[in-house]
Parts: sequence; C-alpha cells; structure tokens
Amino acid sequence: MKNKCVIVIGPESSGSMLIAKVIAHALGIESYGKWEAIGWIDHGEHKVCHRSLPFGVPPKYPNIDHWVSSNQDDYDIYFVLTTRDQTLSELSRIDRFKKPQAQVEYESIRAREFMRKLIDSDQSKFIWSYETFMYLERDYLALLYDFLGVESDFVPPIEDGNRKRFMRGS
Repeated sequence: MKNKCVIVIGPESSGSMLIAKVIAHALGIESYGKWEAIGWIDHGEHKVCHRSLPFGVPPKYPNIDHWVSSNQDDYDIYFVLTTRDQTLSELSRIDRFKKPQAQVEYESIRAREFMRKLIDSDQSKFIWSYETFMYLERDYLALLYDFLGVESDFVPPIEDGNRKRFMRGS
C-alpha cells in the first residue's frame, strides 16, 4: 500500500479547513489545531492539502491535474469534497471576506463546476457535508476514516457555526 495523499477542497466557508485539520491529525501528520490548513502539510509518510474554491487574492483555482500527476506514483490519492448549505456558506463569505454578493454567487457556481468535474472523474472521492457532521458527529467521521483506511476515534471539539448564525438572526 502506498502512502496517502488527501486533497480537501470545497467552497470557502464550507468546513474544508476543519476537516483538513481532522484528517491531518488522524493520519498522524500534525496534532489537531497546530496546522492552519492552508496549502500542503507533509511529514513524510502521508500528506494533506487543503484549498478553498477559490483561494487567495485575487481568487485562484488549483490545478488538480498537476496535483494528481505529481503525486500518483508515490501516493494513493483521496479527494474530500466539502459542502455546506449554500446560503449559509455565501453569507459567511460576504461577512468574513467582505466580498460582493455577485462575486460570491459566481464563485459558488465555479466551485460547483470544479467539484462536478472531480465527481465525474475516476478519482477516489468522498463528499463531506458540514451539516451532516454537525448532526451525526462521530458516526459520520467514522465513515470518512473508513473511506481513507484510517483507524482513529478522534473527534474534534464541535461547535456548529450554522447555529451561531441563526442565533444572530443573519
């Protein structure tokens, strides 16, 4: 069995950073909370990459084909595609990044197209839902660990960002 290369991507504010940190911890790469989950982390045996769709300023989209070709000889590649309620994700991006609504809506469409391309590919993938994780917690995380072939019972502290937004009334 090859080492694991896990690539976590999803729209901004979809919980992708959270689950990338969890995966890095479960793979023994970095203790939960020590890595900022930006870009790549590689401590030898396995590696994890997190990129939001888009990332950076100005907004950029990753070259997945390059990532696959650069890693496929030495690693089994796994994609984790993160999702979150689109309205809440977009509201979060408007609030956090001060992006105009039209830009956020366009970026959601591009992210969806990007993820659909991966879904239609032969790549090994798992669709990760922020809301499902908030609801099922440990049980849903166990499905992800099974997909990755990882034995772990780690569950991070869970704080539902959606609940906070609803409590604020926006």
